[in-house]
Amino acid sequence: MMKSMIKTIVFTALLVLGYNAQAAKDFNVAVAKNQILMVELNEVQEGDLLTLLDVDGKVLYKETNLNTNFQKSLSLAYVPDGTYFLNLEGMNTIFAREVVKNGNTVEVKKDSQIIFKPIYQQTDNVLKVSYTNPNKETVKAFVYDEKGEIVSTLKNNDLVMKKTFDFSGVPAGNYMLAMFVGDRSYYKPVSTK
Repeated sequence: MMKSMIKTIVFTALLVLGYNAQAAKDFNVAVAKNQILMVELNEVQEGDLLTLLDVDGKVLYKETNLNTNFQKSLSLAYVPDGTYFLNLEGMNTIFAREVVKNGNTVEVKKDSQIIFKPIYQQTDNVLKVSYTNPNKETVKAFVYDEKGEIVSTLKNNDLVMKKTFDFSGVPAGNYMLAMFVGDRSYYKPVSTK
């Protein structure tokens, strides 16, 4: 048991360090004159998404057509003072850079925050979910049927959560897996035969 836990901790640490190195290399943000954010992305993948959000989660800018060696200038001159988040969202992670505007000064916090997303693998009527949880936040998961009724629940705060949902014993139809971690939510539709 202890040996398995040590392996899991080492694996997660290497994973986080690897993502930190990649974030620093691929997601560069600097401040230019006149409160302009200069964004440079290298080695982006298809489906990556760049967003600028305010502290309430309202999207102020969204770019879906990212290409290799992407560059963009974003002006913060007309937004109110406050904290903003520049997010680079990929298939399994979100790299978030905190940006603070105070008067004519704009500051980009040095380190990216890495937010892991659940990874899903469905085979027939079985859905496997894994989620890396370096902060050991409480994960609440609910499976809803087509009527919106809860058919299964899960609460977990493990470093690495692995869960298998077996839909073979329930009526065929459409279900929804909803996962809540802190103020983030993830949804996965599941169709069974």
